[in-house]
Amino acid sequence: MSYYSLLRVHCDENKCVHCNKCLKVCPMNVEVNKESRKRKNGTDCILCYECTKECPVKALH
Repeated sequence: MSYYSLLRVHCDENKCVHCNKCLKVCPMNVEVNKESRKRKNGTDCILCYECTKECPVKALH
């Protein structure tokens, strides 16, 4: 059901600098820097928000 969930990490692609720090800290290897439900492992996100803490430009929320 996480595919349809309204609770998920969103990426402001205009702010994203593609440093990939979010990908390195994600325990589930989810491509959180892509604002798409078709992103790799998108339904595996456990909402730990480690990626949002790591983002240097606060593109993730």
